[in-house]
Amino acid sequence: MEEPSPVTVSEPTASKPPATSLGARLLNVFAVPADVFDEVKASPGVTANWLVPVLLLALVGVISAVIIASQPAIQQQVREEQAKMLDKQVQAGKMTREQVDKILVVAEKFTGPAMLKILGSISAVFVSFVRVFWWGFILWLLGRSLLKTPVVYLKTLEVAGLALMISVLGTVVTLLLTVNFGRMFATPSMALAVGDFDATRKSPLMLGTVNVFSFWLVGVMSVGLARLSGAPFMRAAFLVLAFWVLEQSFFILVGLGQFAQ
Repeated sequence: MEEPSPVTVSEPTASKPPATSLGARLLNVFAVPADVFDEVKASPGVTANWLVPVLLLALVGVISAVIIASQPAIQQQVREEQAKMLDKQVQAGKMTREQVDKILVVAEKFTGPAMLKILGSISAVFVSFVRVFWWGFILWLLGRSLLKTPVVYLKTLEVAGLALMISVLGTVVTLLLTVNFGRMFATPSMALAVGDFDATRKSPLMLGTVNVFSFWLVGVMSVGLARLSGAPFMRAAFLVLAFWVLEQSFFILVGLGQFAQ
């Protein structure tokens, strides 16, 4: 009589997230970022995950710069902001009125519509690439040093890139608000409640940081860091938010408030 063969019980294996197209990942990051970042963690590195969002952000930024610089109201506000900053230098005794007048004459040549479009476009492209590499580094640093997880920089770079799709949408909304209100710094933030926005003062700039899309971006970045590191979301969110607050405060305090917008 033959003995029954032993039954082998297979060990349950962790299910791998289904692969999606790049287009699906770019859209799903708005609604289900956790699923997107689970796929990023489980899949080989994909350069398009960070490069395509950066190129989209740069493109939208260039279009915004060209449209905004074409608005006569914005051109006038740029000149007024320059005059305000120079007047403060005169009041502080750091410059004379004659020096200011000479600077304004020279500045007039560099603040025309064509120059504003060129400088704005170059800035949009440069800042887009700096942002993705910077945030990729910050997420990597937080994961390694504070969450004690060996996260890979190329993966945090993908998370930062995909999360920047929030900034792409935010840039479009900011463009629409700027054109509609006909003023600078018309961002989807508490700065909209300020009638006479003065970029030389710190309090309006602080209100400008209370931006819907900034908090959304911080939340999505936090989801990405939590998924890559395996840490609880609240812990990752606390670290990302704390860094973001310190970064924005630094820009405002050192007089680079425009970078906090």
